[in-house]
Amino acid sequence: MKILVIFGSDSDKEVYKDICKELSGLDVELRIISAHKTPTKLEEVSFDSYAIIIAGAGLAAHLPGVIAAKTIRPVIGVPCKQNYEGLDALLSIIQMPPGIPVLGVGVNQGKEAGINARRLMKKYGRVTIIGEDKKLIEKSSSILNDFGISFTTSSSIDMLSVNLVFASLDDPIQKKDALVIYCPVVEKNDDTAEASINILRRSLTGLWVGTNNAENAALACVQTMNGEGGYTKKLLDYRKKKAQKVIDADEGARTYDHRKHH
Repeated sequence: MKILVIFGSDSDKEVYKDICKELSGLDVELRIISAHKTPTKLEEVSFDSYAIIIAGAGLAAHLPGVIAAKTIRPVIGVPCKQNYEGLDALLSIIQMPPGIPVLGVGVNQGKEAGINARRLMKKYGRVTIIGEDKKLIEKSSSILNDFGISFTTSSSIDMLSVNLVFASLDDPIQKKDALVIYCPVVEKNDDTAEASINILRRSLTGLWVGTNNAENAALACVQTMNGEGGYTKKLLDYRKKKAQKVIDADEGARTYDHRKHH
């Protein structure tokens, strides 16, 4: 199957050129489609027909997230530097709502996106969970169990696994020659705007999901291991349950009688 590289603007050509160069020899399709300026074009793309989607954008950077909502294929998001050193784009990409993961790389890190796309193409039989936060480990373990995914906990990276690392932002992130999904751990008292700078500085290697988002970290592992479609039905059912909660909330909002609560 093909890898789709899709960017919101050709002004980010230097970034997606690095991706395509890194993916040389693989079947790659390049598209320029904006989630905001050409939304009807985006509706025409069958994202499930690709093995992996690498989506890049700057500023609000909604493109990767919009695509992730339309498919259960792994989506790598590439934030492009414009304002604030690309921090706004990075956060727009990784801070996805629980249930809809995007795997972000660092700002302008096209080569890193390509390297990790190659890693995502490999077959993995298990997940290795690394970290010290018991609640987040328990949450991710529960989801992996529900999907029937084999996993183990460890203190070190396993080259043959999908590695899920709950990373303290106080520690440096070492570059690893393995598939690593990082979930930054931020304590409630430290959950400040300044903490996001640490993510900006440390996300230059590996793949990243949002702060304390064990759910998306685990689901990203499931999507990665769904190469032959063994988890497709469960993933779709999971999405439907998430959607139903919003539908139910909408019904409640529509029938809410404001006159009785004034």
